[in-house]
Amino acid sequence: MKNNSKAYFLIIAAVIIWSLSGLLVKAVNTDPLWISLIRCLGGGIFLLPYIFKEKIYPMKNILFGGIFMAIFLLSLTITTRISSSAMAISMQYTAPMYVIGYGFYKSKEIKFEKFIVFLLIFAGIIFNSITSMNGGNWWAIVSGITIGLAFVFYSYNLQKVKKGNLLGIVALINIISAIFYGILLLFRYSPPPSSFNEIIILSISGIVISGISYALYGEGLREVSMEKAMIICLAEPVLNPLWVYLGKGEIPSMTTVIGSILILLSAIIDIVFSIKNKKKLLQINEMNCTFNLVSKILGTVQNINL
Repeated sequence: MKNNSKAYFLIIAAVIIWSLSGLLVKAVNTDPLWISLIRCLGGGIFLLPYIFKEKIYPMKNILFGGIFMAIFLLSLTITTRISSSAMAISMQYTAPMYVIGYGFYKSKEIKFEKFIVFLLIFAGIIFNSITSMNGGNWWAIVSGITIGLAFVFYSYNLQKVKKGNLLGIVALINIISAIFYGILLLFRYSPPPSSFNEIIILSISGIVISGISYALYGEGLREVSMEKAMIICLAEPVLNPLWVYLGKGEIPSMTTVIGSILILLSAIIDIVFSIKNKKKLLQINEMNCTFNLVSKILGTVQNINL
């Protein structure tokens, strides 16, 4: 796969844009439900033309993917609002723990590196929860854990989508999420943002964070491997609380910093081992191909001799 500086720049730009979401939530005094709705609606409308470029199916997984994305984004927004942005964004990377735990439940076996990842994430969640528990902020813990769980189910359904343009899929998921929020507002109504400035900020952020950023990321992935893109994405949990600190002066507690570092470390280890395992699998396949080629040559030579 060809790599160039432009493709890397596009992915870095996408990650920087994503990392601004924490500052956005802290900057507006609006219900998290409305923040999530306007953000998804803006992204969905911006990417709408891509829906018609290629048929997308199965729609069942798109529907469930949109619902779980809505739960994920709303939980992320709530956690950012009632806790620190550092805790919220780091909890996004707890998803592997649930996948590893489910795999162990099914097979009763676990690889050593996966066990390490599981322990680091679990310890990170504990550290992240200490500040909230001391302050009696149990909702921050519940919404924080929901972030990781919802991301697991969102990713599962996204992987089940067999055909479709990447940006078209993102557009549909954004629109489904926005509809989901609209239905929630029927049962739990809260006033929309009253400030014109907040409406403009949320609308632009929806187009940029949930729209343009994915277009940049998708274009960058054409020439950058997924593994390298994932490593670049690890800058998000570092940049997110940094922007909030610079913009709003929020300083996370020491336990939250430790918890975030542990979760980030688990993500790095998980990616590194995934790359190593992929390389090992490629080497085995190359050896098998070589063995089969040699066998065919020897077989041909034997036939000639006969």
